[in-house]
Amino acid sequence: MQLGILFWFYRDVALCQNRLRLLRRRNPGTPIYGLYGGPRSDASRFGAALGSLLDDYWSFPGDDDERWKWRNGDIMLGRWFADRGEGLQWDSFFLAQWDLVVVSPLVDLLPPLEVGDMLISGVRPVREVEAWWQWVRGEPRREYDAFLAHVASRYGTVPDPMCCQFIGLVAPRSFMARYSVIDEPELGFLEYKIPVYAQIFGTPLVPDTCFRPWWPEEPATSRATRTQSLVHAWPTPVRLPVMLYESKRPHGRRIFHPYHGIYPHDVASLGDVLRRRRDGR
Repeated sequence: MQLGILFWFYRDVALCQNRLRLLRRRNPGTPIYGLYGGPRSDASRFGAALGSLLDDYWSFPGDDDERWKWRNGDIMLGRWFADRGEGLQWDSFFLAQWDLVVVSPLVDLLPPLEVGDMLISGVRPVREVEAWWQWVRGEPRREYDAFLAHVASRYGTVPDPMCCQFIGLVAPRSFMARYSVIDEPELGFLEYKIPVYAQIFGTPLVPDTCFRPWWPEEPATSRATRTQSLVHAWPTPVRLPVMLYESKRPHGRRIFHPYHGIYPHDVASLGDVLRRRRDGR
């Protein structure tokens, strides 16, 4: 299987450079494709700053605001595939968001994958989270039910629908080809849309052995320690000292999210860390 890396970003040039250098060092020979999703006015600046670190750079052409882009990141991925990704060399891509830190080679982290397999971070049945997960409770429940009704009318009822924490994934070309042309793409939230469509398309899902995110809302894990909560989808960032400790610990975690600072992994990044501290960032 030919793996590519899709680096998805929209802010902080220096941080993106840091992440890309780290991905390059750990994954030599693996192509890295860029998907810029920030303001269109900044697209050329990011392209000039990051172009030498990428095998391809593509900017989302829409004028949609930041909130729309956050909620509809899956639509942006589908548009990237249709407009650019379909013509690039990969069987599956590993999605690396700008605030994700991956400190080991992907070949050492990912489970065995065949062409056509898919890995989704934190994938699990919705029935396990219905009592407390915000996207299927209260007002959002109406949209979830409308989404299930739509896919049932189009494809048939989906037994035991799945959900995830959308932090990372490995998506095969076959899935993206179908997902990029789904009906009603803005209906529903991507953290259940992507897993449900994988079920609909019959895409093989491999167990998530590398991300294993913490669900902060889950009552059974609400008292998780810092080393148990190093991958999650909430805004509170992971702390660098905990990341460094865990990355050196035998059998420790090697993927962290979210982290909004420079990760020190080479001489250049050490200088960036010092500059940020001097600037109070």
